[in-house]
Amino acid sequence: MITLFFAILTLALLVKLNEILGVDVGFKIKRESLNDPAAEDAKIQEISEQERICKTISRSCPRFDEKDFLKKSEKVFELVFKAYAEGDKATLKGLLSPRTFKAFSLAIDDRHDRGETLEGSILQFVETKLVDVNVSNNNIYVTVEFVTDQTTALRSADGAILEGSPDYVESRKDIWVFSKKVGSSDPRWFLNEIKSED
Repeated sequence: MITLFFAILTLALLVKLNEILGVDVGFKIKRESLNDPAAEDAKIQEISEQERICKTISRSCPRFDEKDFLKKSEKVFELVFKAYAEGDKATLKGLLSPRTFKAFSLAIDDRHDRGETLEGSILQFVETKLVDVNVSNNNIYVTVEFVTDQTTALRSADGAILEGSPDYVESRKDIWVFSKKVGSSDPRWFLNEIKSED
């Protein structure tokens, strides 16, 4: 009789525990499994791609530091942005490859001939990341994607706005390719190309 009583009591306790703990534990398990597997796979793939890029760069530039490079690339972005707007060819020449400098120089001359002025500012870098690397003809090319909030306005000779607006903040994605000679003792990277999003 006592054994039967304890058996019933044990069963009642188990049922009660299952009601209490089962819901809680089940809920927690479901919450933890809400992560989208596809999103997790994409994240892992992105990390793997970043590792591949950094390893490839490190083989050609053993002292390469990703964080330092990205920080300096943002500084170069700001300098080029400002120098191009102001028509400062001297600054641009020290930051761009010869081919890219020629293209910038021609664009500045055309703007000057039309009497137009360009103004703008970088408000913030939303994201800056490495997206590709390529080694060719003893040169290493590192592709960086910049996402910025910025303002730009192109004005005619009489001050009328032709494009953009000094009051409109635009979120832009720019893809720049930096290059340097493999094994070069010169720490500088030069802007070699500006790619479109496509």
